[in-house]
Amino acid sequence: MAESLQTTKKPSSKQIEDVLYHYASLFVQECTFELGWRDLSKDIVMDVGSGRNLNCSNVILKEFPDVRALIAIDKDQSVFETPDHLDERISCYVANILYKDTLKPFISKIDKVISTNVIHKISRKRPIFQNVYRMLKPGGEAAFFFLLDSCYYQFLTKLLKIPKFKDMFKGRYNPNMYPKHRRYLYYKDMLEDVGFCDVVSKVEEKIYPHPSEEDWKNALYAAYKDSFEISPESVDEIKEIAFQIYLRTIERYEGEPCYRVLSISLFCKKEKSTKILCEV
Repeated sequence: MAESLQTTKKPSSKQIEDVLYHYASLFVQECTFELGWRDLSKDIVMDVGSGRNLNCSNVILKEFPDVRALIAIDKDQSVFETPDHLDERISCYVANILYKDTLKPFISKIDKVISTNVIHKISRKRPIFQNVYRMLKPGGEAAFFFLLDSCYYQFLTKLLKIPKFKDMFKGRYNPNMYPKHRRYLYYKDMLEDVGFCDVVSKVEEKIYPHPSEEDWKNALYAAYKDSFEISPESVDEIKEIAFQIYLRTIERYEGEPCYRVLSISLFCKKEKSTKILCEV
């Protein structure tokens, strides 16, 4: 087990916008340390849940331009319909990591699997790990990064208790998104039960001090705007109301408002002699 608390310097508005890319970049660097990724010229790498910006895929291409093949999968076809984000070296496929029938072309074909900032959105995590195990070649490696808790989720929970915001809400909300009993040992045991070996689990809490009020208000709005029906004439009012609720909800660090996330990084391998997959 590894647990740590990290306090970052005040982020700029640009850094706030690029926080998911930042997480992906740091996680790929962790893979070079934990799994010894150096030369991927003979490896087929898969980015699971790539998302519209293909953050993890783009980081891999930057760090390992000679990667043999890079496959990005996502269940949403629309994420691959933005040409500005597509690099010709990335092969994009529509597939749902929860359902093995959509993954048949990749069974036992992948050398390395990586996933960042997506698994916490899915309540059923065992099928994810099982399907990754199926896709890996014997001796293959997998790395997962996702959140265990977030003060934004606490803010959203508070927001949805207000009738005005509840009526406007059109997104998805899982009241049990971050179960308190599911921490590093829970997922480590799950991976080992599926069949993975050499599992490393690292839990880290990151605290971001509050930037300027305007930057924070805009970044917060960017995070929730697509989940609510907000009329153009009410944007400024909604921004202000939501921001004040946020300030009353979130924690403080050294007396100042902050943004806090608890994350987990998991690194594991599939044995060179394939084991029988646990289906339970």
